[in-house]
Amino acid sequence: MPDFSPVITDYWTAAFSGKTLHRNEHLTITVRPDLDHDERAAILQSADDKLVSVTVSPAVADALTEDIAALGNPTAVGIRAALATRGIVLNGADNVFYLSESAADDILGEAASTNVRPLTSGDAEMFASFKAAVSERDWDEAYVELDHWAAFGAFDRHGRLISIGSMYPWDDEFPLADAGVLTLDSARGRGHAKTLVRAMFRYALLEGYEPQYRCQLDNTASNKLAASLDLQLFGQWETVIPDDV
Repeated sequence: MPDFSPVITDYWTAAFSGKTLHRNEHLTITVRPDLDHDERAAILQSADDKLVSVTVSPAVADALTEDIAALGNPTAVGIRAALATRGIVLNGADNVFYLSESAADDILGEAASTNVRPLTSGDAEMFASFKAAVSERDWDEAYVELDHWAAFGAFDRHGRLISIGSMYPWDDEFPLADAGVLTLDSARGRGHAKTLVRAMFRYALLEGYEPQYRCQLDNTASNKLAASLDLQLFGQWETVIPDDV
């Protein structure tokens, strides 16, 4: 496994801790009493050893007990199907990426980009114009907001905003900053997103946070961006689709 910060490994260890409901060569299922209804089931497949961790609330555990017995030696596929039959549908898996400690050191050591700066409330009109120029789907998938914990923009040589990104604290206990980024169609493929994200990551690291980047498995552009940033895949994570979606 890459040299991930202990903050990262400790967060995921805690996220899938709890009383063991079932363990076999395919997966481990744990029960966490503190899970909210919208967090009542989650699955993580580790990138390094492909082992699967499942965590569920006590109510879901009670419902799954019968299914586990019927399956005998359940796999992740079987558990997903069992959850679905009980009305618990998981979202499409996200690839979850982080910087290795050595890559983080490289970012901290590089000079700040001259065409990237933080965005503030004073940039609201410019931000709104950017939003109007992108598709609703791209906007929803990127999840970039001006009022997030930190927002940044990349500008072309004419001073036009061409790429935006933002971060927000992912957890109350572990200092992780989840990042999103979006570039205008006309400006893609020129390295603007890479420069912007490196600037955001540098800010997060200086503030004591570990940057986190997530994207759907089939999002080719976002996965290519992760590779260009030398991000390391930690695993594939699924959680419950909220009832109101």
